[in-house]
Amino acid sequence: MKRTLQSIDAPATPLFAAGAVALIAATYGLARLGYGLFLPAFSAAFALSPAVGGLLASGTSVLYCAAALAGFRYAPTRPRLMTLLAGTTAALGSAGIASAPGTAFFAGSVLIAGLGAGFASPALVELVQRNVGSGKQKKFQSVVNSGTGFGVVAAGTLALAAGSSWRLAWGLIAVITLAAMIAVLRADTSASTSISGGDGGRGSGGGSGAASDAQAHAVSLRKLRRPIAAAFIFGAGSAAVWVHGRLLLQEQGGMPTAATAAAWVALGLGGGAAVLTAPWLARHAVGTTWRVTVLAVAAATGTFAVAPDIVILSFAASALFGLAYTSATSVLIIWASQVSASSAAGTSVLFISLVLGQSAGSALTGALIEAAGFGSAFVAAAACTAGALGFAPRRGEPR
Repeated sequence: MKRTLQSIDAPATPLFAAGAVALIAATYGLARLGYGLFLPAFSAAFALSPAVGGLLASGTSVLYCAAALAGFRYAPTRPRLMTLLAGTTAALGSAGIASAPGTAFFAGSVLIAGLGAGFASPALVELVQRNVGSGKQKKFQSVVNSGTGFGVVAAGTLALAAGSSWRLAWGLIAVITLAAMIAVLRADTSASTSISGGDGGRGSGGGSGAASDAQAHAVSLRKLRRPIAAAFIFGAGSAAVWVHGRLLLQEQGGMPTAATAAAWVALGLGGGAAVLTAPWLARHAVGTTWRVTVLAVAAATGTFAVAPDIVILSFAASALFGLAYTSATSVLIIWASQVSASSAAGTSVLFISLVLGQSAGSALTGALIEAAGFGSAFVAAAACTAGALGFAPRRGEPR
C-alpha cells in the first residue's frame, strides 16, 4: 500500500477520533444492539411474537456476517466505500424503523440497520491504520472499539427516556449515524495523501500481484485458526448475557423492566470505560490480555447466575461484563493485526466467527434455560467462555 510518510506518521485529528468512536457507537450500540433494548416497545406496536422477535435477531446476525464478508474483501482497498455503506445502511434502517407503518416494513428496516456494524469494523480498522502513526495504532484501535459501550449507554438511556416515543428515538439514531459517518469521511486524510490511485489503496497490479495477494490471504487464514476458534467459543459463551441477561434479572432477580434497562446502561458504561484499558492492551502481549479479559467475562457471567436478586452485584456484574467484553474484542482486533496480512480482513474474519458463536450460543443457552433453568444455563455459559482460554496464543506468539 503506497502512502507518503506524512500520511503514515501524521496524528489523527480530533474530528476523526470522535467520528470513528461515534460511528462504532451508532452502528453497534444503537442500530444493532438497540433492537433488543427496544424489543418490548416494538412487540407492543407490531404484535411481534417472541419467535418472530428471535428470528429478526438471528437475521441481523446473518446479515452482519454478510456485511463483514464484504469488509473482508473490500475494506483493505476501499475503506471509505465500506464506511459509506456502514453509515448509510444503519441510518436508513433506523429511519425505516422510526417510520415503519407495518410489521413487514419494520422487519426489513431492522435487517438493514443491522448491516452497518458489519461494514463498520473492518472499514475503521483500515482507516485507523491509514490515519494514525504506527506506534499508536493498537491504542487507537482499542479506543475506537470502545464506542460500542457508549452506544449501549445511549441506547439504554433512550429506552428509559423515550418510553412510548420510540419512533422519535430511532429518528435520532439515524441522524447520529449520518453525522458520525460524515465526520469520519471528512476527517480521513488517507485519500488525499495517497500516491497510488483508487480509494487511497493499492493499484490493481497484474496477474502475479493477484496471485501474491491470494497466497498472502491463505497464509493469513492459516495463522488465524487459533483466534477464529477463540472468537467463536468466546462469542458462544458471552451470548447468554447479551441475549438472556435482562430476562434473567427480571424473572429470577425480580427486577422491574426499568431497573433491567438501567443495568444495561451500567453495562454500556463499563464498555465505554474500556477506553481506559487501551494503554494496558497496547503494552502487554495478546496472550496476557486475552486471558485476563476472557476470565473477567466468565466471572461476570457466573455472577449473573448466582446472584441475580442482589441488585448491587447484578449492576457490578453488568459493568464488569461490558468492560471486559469490549476489551476482549479490542484484543481480537490487535490479534488480527499481528497475524494477518491485512488487519481489516483479519478483523472481519474474527468478528464473523464471534457473531456466529453468539448465534449458536444464544440458541443453546435458550434450550438450557428451558431444560435446566437460568442458573445452570448461565454457569454453563461462563464455563464455555472460559473455554476460549484454551486457544490463547502460545508462548512466543504475538505480543
